[in-house]
Amino acid sequence: MAKGQGRVLLVLLLAVVALAVGEVMLARGMKGTEGEDIRWTETLVRAIKSPWIWAGAGLLLVHLILYMLALSKADLSFALPMTALSYPLSALLAQAFLAERVGPARWLGTALIAAGVAVVGLGEAMGRR
Repeated sequence: MAKGQGRVLLVLLLAVVALAVGEVMLARGMKGTEGEDIRWTETLVRAIKSPWIWAGAGLLLVHLILYMLALSKADLSFALPMTALSYPLSALLAQAFLAERVGPARWLGTALIAAGVAVVGLGEAMGRR
């Protein structure tokens, strides 16, 4: 692996982590806006006041910046599939921190996504030889 390619992969990995953690924080924040018979405006106000929402949005901004940095050095056809690694990571985090049930069908789907990412990554590595 070339030195520059390793840096791009590291930036993409950090972007994926920021994306997955940010999404879990947004989900946590939105679950805190629940209530019986409340209007959407009240939901919006509660969301704006939530530190979970702000932290999640901040991490999504970090993801965007890191992703843009990766795109300045890598092809979109390589970088975009790598962001799909956030799917299995998000499922793991949702199960661990949001107590969501992730059933066999969801795990199978995330495994298929991860396999696709591996094909893209291996194809990139083999194509550079």
